Amino acid sequence: MASGLTKGKMATVLSIDGGGIRGIIPGTLLGFLESRLQELDGANVRLADYFDVIAGTSTGGLVTTMITAPNKDNRPMYAAKDINNFYLENCPKIFPQSSRNNFIAKVTSLFGTVTGPKYDGKYLKSLTKELLGNITINQTLTDVIIPTFDIKRLQPVIFSTDDGKENVSKNALLSDICLGTSAAPTFLPAHYFETKDGDGKTRSFDLIDGGVAANNPTLMAITRISKQILMGKFKFVDMKPMESSRMLVLSLGTGTPKLAEKYSAAEASKWGLLSWVYDNGATPIVDIYGDASSDMVDIHISTLFQSLHCKTNYLRIQDDTLTGDASSVDFATTENLQKLVQIGNDLLKKPVSRVNLETGRFDEVQGEGLTKGKKAKVLSIDGGGIGGMIPGTILGFLETKLQELDGANVRLADYFDVIAGTSTGGLVTTMITAPNKDNRPLYAAKDINNFYMENCPKIFPQSSRNNFITKVKSLFGAVTGPKYDGKYLRSLTKELLGNITINQTLTDVIIPAFDIKRLQPVIFSTDDRKENVSKNALLSDICLGTSAAATFLPARYFETKDGDGKTQSFDIIDGGVAANNPNDDDVEETPAAEETEQEVQQEQVLSEPPEEEQLRRSTRERQPSRSFVPELCPELVVTIGFDVDLELIVVVDLFTNPALDTFRQSLIKCPILPHLKHASVSL
Repeated sequence: MASGLTKGKMATVLSIDGGGIRGIIPGTLLGFLESRLQELDGANVRLADYFDVIAGTSTGGLVTTMITAPNKDNRPMYAAKDINNFYLENCPKIFPQSSRNNFIAKVTSLFGTVTGPKYDGKYLKSLTKELLGNITINQTLTDVIIPTFDIKRLQPVIFSTDDGKENVSKNALLSDICLGTSAAPTFLPAHYFETKDGDGKTRSFDLIDGGVAANNPTLMAITRISKQILMGKFKFVDMKPMESSRMLVLSLGTGTPKLAEKYSAAEASKWGLLSWVYDNGATPIVDIYGDASSDMVDIHISTLFQSLHCKTNYLRIQDDTLTGDASSVDFATTENLQKLVQIGNDLLKKPVSRVNLETGRFDEVQGEGLTKGKKAKVLSIDGGGIGGMIPGTILGFLETKLQELDGANVRLADYFDVIAGTSTGGLVTTMITAPNKDNRPLYAAKDINNFYMENCPKIFPQSSRNNFITKVKSLFGAVTGPKYDGKYLRSLTKELLGNITINQTLTDVIIPAFDIKRLQPVIFSTDDRKENVSKNALLSDICLGTSAAATFLPARYFETKDGDGKTQSFDIIDGGVAANNPNDDDVEETPAAEETEQEVQQEQVLSEPPEEEQLRRSTRERQPSRSFVPELCPELVVTIGFDVDLELIVVVDLFTNPALDTFRQSLIKCPILPHLKHASVSL
């Protein structure tokens, strides 16, 4: 039997996505892998003997538990070859089906979706309780990580073997964790349970599917290893954080219908609340957030491993060709379940590939070099509707201080190599980087909030919230279409930006969006125009796309031409479904450097806080005694691997103009601003 890895060797990670009944696909792959390991090391070896960390979300959390929870002999409860038998036997009972062609069944399903979860979850609850009994997470046979989301606290809750050993209140029953991580919104009921801490005090959990936070938990697993290394608790004490060359990572997806092009902007622009949660038996909002989350993690990790010259240490296996019933997370008929088994077997025959960020399909992707020795200065701005006034206030404050040093004409675009923004952050990014007729930024940072003050009440028009008729109209409007028609925002952006394209910005920008037809993130950047003419879109179209928040504003459709004159279409919604905080995209868009002795030394200190540096224009040196920015924000100028994160709070768009002014004034008077010590601010 394999005895596990020893000090000085590779750290091994297995990650399994969420995806309902499509867990059969990774189940097939894992059965194959374990059988090959058994050919080498004997029939009794199991996957838990080979992986240092196994992470799983939702259905992936169930699979993780099956192959790591101990049986009475202290060996894994399930061999990998038995995973699919478990799904084939139990999925029809967890997700009972009625005739999809029966009119009464369709009506019942629709009203059931509106009034409660599609399935009652009773069978799944009794099954997990029966199988797992009183086994807690600290008893797993290797380290596991299972994410969930607490809807009461509005924050992810990550359960892990290590936490279970160190924190009694996190040492929950595996059955409760499984029920929590698999409680997919609209499909299964949320799960509540309690634990006790070391002093006997009760801790409560109100959990739903971990997929809303990390449908692909690979990055979470790698981050957990790095955290353990920093704390001196990881088994390989001689490893460094994020030392990718000593990690082997296998990430398994559950399939996606990218090529089926299930949704389009033309359809989604007319959707209200109901259509976003129910469309011909599908749940678009769940599909989109799940795919967006999984894809962004793949993008992040692929870039990380490529930039550190060890791309072969990371393998992502995913099938993006699912169609019809095979793409469903709950259509648990015998025929469809067997089809998923076949898809898994077919996937084993396909060649190794990596995702192409332009097409969303899997093929080889080559990296590029970075100028040696240059440090990247990155600004990143979250999405959050009218909450964009918060970073607007901070950026206005920052720019005025820079003007005190370098003159009234300097702008933020003169200082940052990359500025990234999502949704409202994309609008702010465009305002401070799009050129005016003098080829200077269209807006000074001090004017951002004036823009919001003037235009937000017209973009999000409000009526009396206490008027009964208004409430009824609002309810039916939310069901039948987006809350706001977006006409004013569309005319405003077209008027301000005209024919300016993204290749004209005054510094490199990155603005994420999500294509609902291809079910994949689309990242627009200034650099892309050098390689892909079809990505050189109008800034007005990009802004309308990245800000098209589901249920609030209509989806955005537009077209561009490639170098051969062929049309490329985009069916775009809010980039926040893929990267509401776009700072990781900033690092990814900075190509990998050629490895030099100096850079190797730099990599060795990446785990340490960056030294305090002054923010300066790249063309000018300044004496340290004149530097204001280190006192303001020591991490604002950063080496590769660190970035700025102006955290936004999401503010409900129900402010009238006077209320917005009061809100802004309270921020300006906030005592934290004159003494700001970190770029990451929560107000």
